[in-house]
Amino acid sequence: MSRAGLIESLQRKAADEATAVWDEARAEAARQRLAAAQQVEQQRVALAQRLGATAARADHAATAEAERRARDIRTSAAIALGERLYGLALRELRGLRERRQERLFETLAGELPARAWQKVRVNPADEPRARQRFPQATVEGDARISGGLESETENGRIRVSNTLEARLATAWPDLLPGLIATLVSESSDHQLPT
Repeated sequence: MSRAGLIESLQRKAADEATAVWDEARAEAARQRLAAAQQVEQQRVALAQRLGATAARADHAATAEAERRARDIRTSAAIALGERLYGLALRELRGLRERRQERLFETLAGELPARAWQKVRVNPADEPRARQRFPQATVEGDARISGGLESETENGRIRVSNTLEARLATAWPDLLPGLIATLVSESSDHQLPT
Protein backbone atom coordinates (compact mmCIF):
# COMPACT_ATOMS: atom_id res chain seq x y z
CA MET A 1 0.00 0.00 0.00
CA SER A 2 1.32 3.32 -0.92
CA ARG A 3 1.54 6.21 1.37
CA ALA A 4 -1.31 7.98 -0.38
CA GLY A 5 -3.44 4.85 -0.15
CA LEU A 6 -2.62 4.52 3.52
CA ILE A 7 -3.56 8.13 4.20
CA GLU A 8 -6.74 7.70 2.23
CA SER A 9 -7.55 4.48 4.09
CA LEU A 10 -6.88 6.17 7.41
CA GLN A 11 -9.02 9.15 6.45
CA ARG A 12 -11.88 6.84 5.43
CA LYS A 13 -11.54 4.89 8.63
CA ALA A 14 -11.44 8.12 10.64
CA ALA A 15 -14.48 9.42 8.74
CA ASP A 16 -16.31 6.13 9.33
CA GLU A 17 -15.40 6.23 13.01
CA ALA A 18 -16.47 9.87 13.26
CA THR A 19 -19.76 9.00 11.55
CA ALA A 20 -20.21 6.09 13.96
CA VAL A 21 -19.45 8.36 16.94
CA TRP A 22 -21.89 10.98 15.62
CA ASP A 23 -24.54 8.29 15.00
CA GLU A 24 -24.00 6.91 18.50
CA ALA A 25 -24.15 10.46 19.95
CA ARG A 26 -27.37 11.16 18.01
CA ALA A 27 -28.87 7.84 19.20
CA GLU A 28 -27.84 8.58 22.80
CA ALA A 29 -29.29 12.09 22.52
CA ALA A 30 -32.54 10.60 21.19
CA ARG A 31 -32.61 8.10 24.08
CA GLN A 32 -31.97 10.93 26.56
CA ARG A 33 -34.71 13.09 24.98
CA LEU A 34 -37.13 10.14 25.12
CA ALA A 35 -36.23 9.40 28.77
CA ALA A 36 -36.60 13.10 29.63
CA ALA A 37 -39.95 13.28 27.81
CA GLN A 38 -41.15 10.17 29.64
CA GLN A 39 -40.01 11.60 32.96
CA VAL A 40 -41.73 14.93 32.20
CA GLU A 41 -44.92 13.03 31.25
CA GLN A 42 -44.78 10.98 34.46
CA GLN A 43 -44.31 14.15 36.49
CA ARG A 44 -47.17 15.83 34.56
CA VAL A 45 -49.46 12.85 35.27
CA ALA A 46 -48.43 12.79 38.94
CA LEU A 47 -48.94 16.55 39.21
CA ALA A 48 -52.33 16.29 37.49
CA GLN A 49 -53.33 13.53 39.94
CA ARG A 50 -52.21 15.58 42.95
CA LEU A 51 -53.95 18.64 41.53
CA GLY A 52 -57.11 16.58 40.91
CA ALA A 53 -56.98 15.16 44.44
CA THR A 54 -56.44 18.64 45.89
CA ALA A 55 -59.30 20.02 43.81
CA ALA A 56 -61.54 17.12 44.90
CA ARG A 57 -60.69 17.76 48.56
CA ALA A 58 -61.35 21.48 48.13
CA ASP A 59 -64.61 20.73 46.33
CA HIS A 60 -65.65 18.27 49.04
CA ALA A 61 -64.78 20.77 51.79
CA ALA A 62 -66.68 23.56 50.01
CA THR A 63 -69.69 21.29 49.47
CA ALA A 64 -69.65 20.16 53.10
CA GLU A 65 -69.44 23.79 54.26
CA ALA A 66 -72.30 24.80 51.97
CA GLU A 67 -74.41 21.91 53.24
CA ARG A 68 -73.62 22.87 56.85
CA ARG A 69 -74.61 26.48 56.16
CA ALA A 70 -77.79 25.34 54.43
CA ARG A 71 -78.65 23.15 57.46
CA ASP A 72 -77.97 26.08 59.78
CA ILE A 73 -80.19 28.35 57.67
CA ARG A 74 -82.96 25.73 57.54
CA THR A 75 -82.68 25.19 61.29
CA SER A 76 -82.76 28.93 62.01
CA ALA A 77 -85.71 29.35 59.67
CA ALA A 78 -87.56 26.43 61.29
CA ILE A 79 -86.91 27.87 64.76
CA ALA A 80 -88.09 31.33 63.68
CA LEU A 81 -91.14 29.82 61.99
CA GLY A 82 -91.87 27.71 65.07
CA GLU A 83 -91.65 30.77 67.32
CA ARG A 84 -93.90 32.75 65.01
CA LEU A 85 -96.43 29.93 64.82
CA TYR A 86 -96.35 29.53 68.61
CA GLY A 87 -97.04 33.25 69.02
CA LEU A 88 -99.95 33.01 66.58
CA ALA A 89 -101.31 29.97 68.40
CA LEU A 90 -101.12 31.80 71.73
CA ARG A 91 -103.11 34.69 70.25
CA GLU A 92 -105.73 32.23 68.99
CA LEU A 93 -106.27 30.96 72.56
CA ARG A 94 -108.06 34.23 73.43
CA GLY A 95 -110.56 33.63 70.65
CA LEU A 96 -111.05 30.03 71.75
CA ARG A 97 -111.81 31.21 75.27
CA GLU A 98 -114.27 33.86 74.02
CA ARG A 99 -116.29 31.27 72.10
CA ARG A 100 -116.60 28.79 74.99
CA GLN A 101 -116.10 30.71 78.24
CA GLU A 102 -118.28 28.88 80.73
CA ARG A 103 -117.95 25.40 79.26
CA LEU A 104 -114.17 25.73 78.92
CA PHE A 105 -113.70 26.83 82.53
CA GLU A 106 -115.93 24.07 83.90
CA THR A 107 -114.24 21.40 81.78
CA LEU A 108 -110.71 22.39 82.79
CA ALA A 109 -111.63 22.93 86.45
CA GLY A 110 -113.36 19.53 86.47
CA GLU A 111 -110.09 17.85 85.44
CA LEU A 112 -108.33 18.93 88.65
CA PRO A 113 -107.80 16.21 91.23
CA ALA A 114 -109.91 16.48 94.40
CA ARG A 115 -107.82 18.61 96.78
CA ALA A 116 -108.31 21.50 99.16
CA TRP A 117 -107.04 24.14 96.74
CA GLN A 118 -105.82 27.21 98.58
CA LYS A 119 -105.04 29.49 95.64
CA VAL A 120 -106.56 29.62 92.15
CA ARG A 121 -105.45 31.92 89.31
CA VAL A 122 -107.76 32.44 86.34
CA ASN A 123 -108.49 34.88 83.56
CA PRO A 124 -110.14 37.95 85.15
CA ALA A 125 -113.39 37.16 83.29
CA ASP A 126 -113.52 33.76 85.03
CA GLU A 127 -113.06 35.09 88.58
CA PRO A 128 -116.79 34.86 89.49
CA ARG A 129 -116.96 31.23 88.25
CA ALA A 130 -113.75 30.36 90.13
CA ARG A 131 -115.04 31.87 93.38
CA GLN A 132 -118.22 29.87 93.04
CA ARG A 133 -116.40 26.61 92.17
CA PHE A 134 -113.60 27.06 94.80
CA PRO A 135 -115.19 28.99 97.71
CA GLN A 136 -112.42 28.07 100.17
CA ALA A 137 -109.59 29.29 97.86
CA THR A 138 -108.06 32.68 97.23
CA VAL A 139 -108.99 33.52 93.63
CA GLU A 140 -106.73 35.83 91.62
CA GLY A 141 -107.25 37.21 88.14
CA ASP A 142 -104.30 36.90 85.79
CA ALA A 143 -104.62 38.45 82.33
CA ARG A 144 -101.82 36.18 81.02
CA ILE A 145 -104.18 33.22 81.37
CA SER A 146 -106.50 33.08 78.38
CA GLY A 147 -108.51 30.14 79.69
CA GLY A 148 -108.36 27.48 82.36
CA LEU A 149 -106.71 27.83 85.73
CA GLU A 150 -103.60 27.41 87.83
CA SER A 151 -104.16 26.06 91.33
CA GLU A 152 -102.03 25.47 94.43
CA THR A 153 -102.55 23.55 97.63
CA GLU A 154 -100.63 22.91 100.84
CA ASN A 155 -98.75 26.20 100.72
CA GLY A 156 -97.64 25.65 97.14
CA ARG A 157 -96.43 22.07 97.60
CA ILE A 158 -98.78 20.88 94.87
CA ARG A 159 -99.29 23.06 91.83
CA VAL A 160 -101.39 22.27 88.80
CA SER A 161 -101.49 24.38 85.65
CA ASN A 162 -104.49 23.44 83.55
CA THR A 163 -104.51 26.51 81.34
CA LEU A 164 -104.83 26.70 77.60
CA GLU A 165 -101.28 28.06 77.52
CA ALA A 166 -99.95 25.05 79.48
CA ARG A 167 -101.82 22.65 77.24
CA LEU A 168 -100.47 24.37 74.13
CA ALA A 169 -96.91 24.25 75.52
CA THR A 170 -97.30 20.53 76.25
CA ALA A 171 -98.76 19.70 72.84
CA TRP A 172 -96.52 22.06 70.85
CA PRO A 173 -93.62 19.64 70.20
CA ASP A 174 -96.12 17.22 68.64
CA LEU A 175 -98.05 19.91 66.75
CA LEU A 176 -95.15 21.88 65.26
CA PRO A 177 -93.72 19.28 62.82
CA GLY A 178 -97.16 18.74 61.29
CA LEU A 179 -97.78 22.48 61.00
CA ILE A 180 -94.42 23.05 59.31
CA ALA A 181 -94.97 20.11 56.95
CA THR A 182 -98.38 21.51 56.01
CA LEU A 183 -96.96 24.98 55.41
CA VAL A 184 -94.08 23.63 53.33
CA SER A 185 -96.48 21.50 51.29
CA GLU A 186 -98.85 24.42 50.73
CA SER A 187 -96.03 26.81 49.83
CA SER A 188 -94.51 24.32 47.35
CA ASP A 189 -97.95 23.88 45.75
CA HIS A 190 -98.04 27.63 45.10
CA GLN A 191 -94.52 27.99 43.71
CA LEU A 192 -94.08 29.37 40.24
CA PRO A 193 -92.61 26.90 37.76
CA THR A 194 -88.92 27.45 37.09
